[in-house]
Amino acid sequence: ILSQDPKMSQIFKDRKDIHAGVASLVFGVPIDKVDSEMRRQAKVINFGIIYGMGVSALQKNLSDSSVGRSSTRAQAQKFYDDYFNQFSRVREYLEEVKVSATKNIYTETLFGRRRYFPNIKSRIPFLQSMALRTATNAPVQGTAADIIKLAIRFANEDLARAKLLDQVHLVLQIHDELVFEIKEEVLESAEKIIQKAMEGVLERSYLHLKTEIPLLVNFGSGQNLEEVK
Repeated sequence: ILSQDPKMSQIFKDRKDIHAGVASLVFGVPIDKVDSEMRRQAKVINFGIIYGMGVSALQKNLSDSSVGRSSTRAQAQKFYDDYFNQFSRVREYLEEVKVSATKNIYTETLFGRRRYFPNIKSRIPFLQSMALRTATNAPVQGTAADIIKLAIRFANEDLARAKLLDQVHLVLQIHDELVFEIKEEVLESAEKIIQKAMEGVLERSYLHLKTEIPLLVNFGSGQNLEEVK
């Protein structure tokens, strides 16, 4: 949504697994031929790119000590280059964020919430590079944080409208996940209300943003958190 990268957007539009979809393009194989190791490596770089991961860090994270698997710097460099060759608009977007943050000393989420980075002008190299990495990450993580907070608000409003607040209680937020305690007799109706509220955040917010990229929400229930998948 932020970068508008056409290939990455298409994976989401097609409702494919994002890590398998990225692996398919980076490794040049059909998505049904992506094995678990390819997907694992794609997952590493998908999340790593958001955090400003360079080639050295990518090499370290691609290695899997639990099974004795190691990655060379040359392999990591090739993977890094292949990724950005496929998703060139992501690279451009990240560079635009860096330039803007260096100029303005702040970044903004999709909703306009600012975060300031005074150390981005520091003469101390490690402070400057840390601020730059964090600034690159902030719009992505910050927008996700904005979305989940709005999801809480909209779900609460809709549950109140359905007169279910005495039977449905939000007890925990875990990143992009909301955990509710729900009376069994209203489980089905509460599920539909919460799911619709979470998936409709962008269009329902003041941005009224209609996007072809879906915010899909999975729902699971159980007698305790361990049972919920």
